[in-house]
Amino acid sequence: MELITILLSGITTLFSLTGLVVDKNVEAAFLSQLDRAEQLQVRTDNAPVHQIINGKINKLRVAGRGLWVSKDLRIDTLEIETDPIAVNLQALQADGQSPRAGSIQQPIQAGIKLKFNEEDLNNYLKSPDAIARLQKMTTSTLGGAAAGSLNKDYQIANPQIRFLGNNRVGIQAELQDPNSSEKIAVNLETGVSVVGGRKFQLVAPKALVGQTPVPEFLLSGLTAGISDRLNVDMFEQRGLSARILQFKVNPQQVELAAFVRLAGRKE
Repeated sequence: MELITILLSGITTLFSLTGLVVDKNVEAAFLSQLDRAEQLQVRTDNAPVHQIINGKINKLRVAGRGLWVSKDLRIDTLEIETDPIAVNLQALQADGQSPRAGSIQQPIQAGIKLKFNEEDLNNYLKSPDAIARLQKMTTSTLGGAAAGSLNKDYQIANPQIRFLGNNRVGIQAELQDPNSSEKIAVNLETGVSVVGGRKFQLVAPKALVGQTPVPEFLLSGLTAGISDRLNVDMFEQRGLSARILQFKVNPQQVELAAFVRLAGRKE
């Protein structure tokens, strides 16, 4: 969702300009939403100044390398290309990061391509923010008997991910008892597929807790829980729909292509 916030910020700033140095000012708007960027280029297709002032533009293109969404999370490659944009400028500026449907004269549509490196994601997984998210997701995804069998007091430590190619990933971590020095190694290897362009699904997962294979019924619950959480439908209440067009896991890198459509939230 942070990427959509960045895109909206750039669009809002674009329409506040007079058209003299549009690309550089929009680039500055994107940079203001990032922790830092190694390379970033923004291009707007030529449009008469009066169209920009009235909230219309033919196309917006963004290309970046080494974009740090936060101090811990780096995107290796980002490409965004929009369809023609038409908005009610005054209303959009008032709405901020959650535009209403009435502020958008026609839905904002864009193609997005992303690449993440294994090393960058592993650096992020060391951060307190990532570990807290994993802890919350694991507890809520497993829940019930499954969480009880792993002991809810265990804390996740030293998570790592490996991109194995052929759309398979390996994940390892340690479960640490905060009341003792006990640590239990957890290893998961699974395929990942996209179902209907809407959600991710684990394929033929295999897991070990210590040296003990995780029972099939627990893996089934984990698979269902992750599919429910990693679902683009969660954004629809904010007027955003998305479709995953491509998901590819290569050794040491993952690629994602998606189409997003922002119609705005209902009044």
